[in-house]
Amino acid sequence: MTRHKIAVIGHFGTGLNLLNGQTVKTLTITNELEAIYGKEQVARYDTHGGIKFLVKMPFVVFGMLRHSDNIIMLPAYKGLKIITPFICLFNILFTRKLFYVVIGGWLHEMLRSNGWLANLLKRFNGIFVETNTMLKNLQSSGLKNIIIMPNCKRLDIISASEIALMQKAPYPLCTFSRVIKEKGIEIAANAVKRCNETLKTRAFTLDIYGQTDNAQRQWFEDLMSNQPEYIKYKGCVEYKDSVDTLRNYFALLFPTYYKGEGLAGTLIDAFAAGTPVLASDWHDNAFFVENGKTGIIYKAMSEDELVGVLLDIHKNPTIINSMRLDCIKEADKYRPDNVIRILTEKIDA
Repeated sequence: MTRHKIAVIGHFGTGLNLLNGQTVKTLTITNELEAIYGKEQVARYDTHGGIKFLVKMPFVVFGMLRHSDNIIMLPAYKGLKIITPFICLFNILFTRKLFYVVIGGWLHEMLRSNGWLANLLKRFNGIFVETNTMLKNLQSSGLKNIIIMPNCKRLDIISASEIALMQKAPYPLCTFSRVIKEKGIEIAANAVKRCNETLKTRAFTLDIYGQTDNAQRQWFEDLMSNQPEYIKYKGCVEYKDSVDTLRNYFALLFPTYYKGEGLAGTLIDAFAAGTPVLASDWHDNAFFVENGKTGIIYKAMSEDELVGVLLDIHKNPTIINSMRLDCIKEADKYRPDNVIRILTEKIDA
């Protein structure tokens, strides 16, 4: 069997068209590594498949370590508990370099109740997290091998000349994330409806994009059954089309209170499109969205505060339009070729 410089184990969703943050980040990191080292040097191991993958997982991990020099894992919450012990166990035989690229911001909370897992992660050569808060929290758990590596996406950032200023109501707004209650979808819909009712005009419209969650399908159907026609669900957008879609909106609403939030990819999409973000003050949102420069930060889970923000920008849309150039400048920070070097420096060390 061919020997590889790198093996990546994570959720690729081979043969499927999945747009969730875990799959997108796994594909982005792997594609960038293939561009640098060559496809023949990077092996992909897909964790998709549920119980079928779990049955064969020990054999997959053993083969991965046997045939690759550097191991990079990007597991989700449940996968971390299952894959990590086998990687550490088999690596006693192979002594490969181990790296963990964390997706989202939930790891610290998980380790608080799973100290055994923290001890295993100490054996890794590098744990790459998205935010400075995550770094500090994990270091407080006794982990010393933490490195900040922001989320990234390969997107076509619009140019300054392509910025479209919107100065007449109705102002089009959107959400662009998984369609679950914890992403604040209901808060966004209610806030837009309340603003329009207060102003007695259609001041804003709202389009909701994203994959629906089977476990919350009934909640979403109930929510949408009571919405006016200016609040619509628009389905999913292909990864490559995110910027072209978002550039047509006045602002992106991001009222999340999702417990696993890190550096959400939707923020990068919005910046690349020159679309300011109205974001809740949740986790590290206020670090990534600079209040008054690339968006507006308001109190998490407060529908009233979001209503107040919308009323303010309706009165003075220049507040939002003046941020568009700063958004596209900010997007440059999250180009994969600027981010991936943080990982490759450790691989090549």
